[in-house]
Amino acid sequence: MRHPDTALHIRTYDDEVTRHAHDHHQLVLPLAGTLFLTIDAREGEVSQQRAAIIPSGSSHGFAATAGNRFLVVDVPERLAPSLDRLPHFVELDVALRHYVHFLHAQTEGGAGAQATQHHMLLLLIQLLQERHGSRCQLDRRVHAAQQFLQDHFHRPVSMAEVASAAHLSIRQLNDLFRQQVGATPHQYLLELRMNEAWRLLEQSDLSIQRVAEAVGYASLSAFSDRFRRHFGQPPSHFRRFPT
Repeated sequence: MRHPDTALHIRTYDDEVTRHAHDHHQLVLPLAGTLFLTIDAREGEVSQQRAAIIPSGSSHGFAATAGNRFLVVDVPERLAPSLDRLPHFVELDVALRHYVHFLHAQTEGGAGAQATQHHMLLLLIQLLQERHGSRCQLDRRVHAAQQFLQDHFHRPVSMAEVASAAHLSIRQLNDLFRQQVGATPHQYLLELRMNEAWRLLEQSDLSIQRVAEAVGYASLSAFSDRFRRHFGQPPSHFRRFPT
């Protein structure tokens, strides 16, 4: 999974201790096994419910157990300037673990356009910041817009409504939201809808029509077209229950 600004790899590591640094932030997300890390003299591990955030320029050493596998995300500093203010090691709650599983499945299947994959990674960064970023608070207006989108993505939403909730013009909202979140409000809304739709298709017995309605689409054909363009597969591809 690649984009001019971000890159996602599936990697395995050997059991020999290796140390280096790089000029971009890096997220290390667990799939299998354990990776032992030392980041700027702080020791920790990536395994099952725990991920690592390696800031740009940080010296880090690592070694792993046998049979390991990890998702590794390379993130340029300019896309996530506050990522280095998060803890080096963070716990993954159920929702984040599910999202890591989702990213892994998409990477393995090669689904989705590069731009979509890029926005999926930006959403992951935002989720991490929301849960572990008490030291890097969003502008209150951006937070208000983000909260409005999270509360109302299940129905049609206009950018005028979002801007009003944030007490900004649409142009000001787009500029500030992109600066702090790394995506426009419309892109963020789309990610919320598509990932909730994917979750419902896989985990619920709702019909595809009901799933479409649950994420703000009155038209099944419009939903199906958007879903296919977003993930590279039709909604029925993720269907685990008969409709």
